[in-house]
Amino acid sequence: MTVAAALGGRLERSRAILDTVDADALLISRPALRRWLAGFVLHRGEETTSGYSGTLLVSRGAQLVLVDGRYHEQAQASCPEWDVRLTHGPIATELRALAAELGISRVAAEAKVLSHADWLAIAVAGLELQPADDPLRDLRMVKGADEIAAISRACALTDACFEHMLTFLHPGLSEHAVAWELQAWFRANGAEDLAFDPLVLVGARAAMPHGHPGDTAIAAGQPLLIDFGCQVDGYRSDMTRTVFFGEPERETRRRYDAVRQAQQLAFEAAAPGIIGSALDGIARNHLAEMGLGEAFTHGLGHGIGLETHEEPILRHWQQPLQAGMVVTLEPGVYFPGEVGIRIEDDILLTDGGATWLTRSPRELVVL
Repeated sequence: MTVAAALGGRLERSRAILDTVDADALLISRPALRRWLAGFVLHRGEETTSGYSGTLLVSRGAQLVLVDGRYHEQAQASCPEWDVRLTHGPIATELRALAAELGISRVAAEAKVLSHADWLAIAVAGLELQPADDPLRDLRMVKGADEIAAISRACALTDACFEHMLTFLHPGLSEHAVAWELQAWFRANGAEDLAFDPLVLVGARAAMPHGHPGDTAIAAGQPLLIDFGCQVDGYRSDMTRTVFFGEPERETRRRYDAVRQAQQLAFEAAAPGIIGSALDGIARNHLAEMGLGEAFTHGLGHGIGLETHEEPILRHWQQPLQAGMVVTLEPGVYFPGEVGIRIEDDILLTDGGATWLTRSPRELVVL
């Protein structure tokens, strides 16, 4: 399928939401959805500083990209099937004129993305607004073949990066130095960006599930937790490994094995039809049976695609998973002041179960 055909199919699926929510038009603000639907891309930093530039307005008979002068030419080149409109004023002012032109009055928007100030201003301008976060979210949960291929490329690059890191890591390196090497390797080997800023944590600092790298240096006898990923053609990977510099103590090895087993049990159970929270429970129950239940302080995983964290969030997902979903499996245990252990991989749900997308060794690694 060509890119144009894929985008065209997505546009028709989005228009179907208008009947579901009884609206005249969709106002789309989330950067990932704008890219998925129209091919419009803002890069890191621009997404939060560009106001509403790139916002999409989709009615039954029109599809518009609203951009200011900074992105006008870019939008014309990247969104050839869309009506690119050059904007000059606040979003409420622009929408009031467009509503009169297109004959729309009831607009469905992303309440979780559009700012409260813009929401109020649009309402004051005379448009009736209603949230459409859930149906718009659902559009991207099941990935198409082109999306799965892009995520697979990102995962393969992440595996290659980890293989490189195993030859690079040694005692004396700071967390910052490891994080910089991860970033440099990805950029030198074909990634268009990082999926997120890497988490690199040494020793007891690994007990912070989302701690940030600092000046702490790797030392013999300590663990190193690295959580990292890249972006390829817009799509992300997300992988975590915990490695050890010297043979870990017996209890640490037991905890590591328990985390690995919890992930494997979840993988074996992952298949279309299983409820997301039930899959989370499989890993959680195993860790509890091993006496580690209270140390597992976050969810088992989340969807991944054009964003690093997408629906479904497995711990809270009360619906059946579907073939074509890509999710992470990332059980972990954390003991403040002592150690943290997490193993994370990306998997694809298929008609027959699940397949690993990140394939780096999950067995305990001693360097």
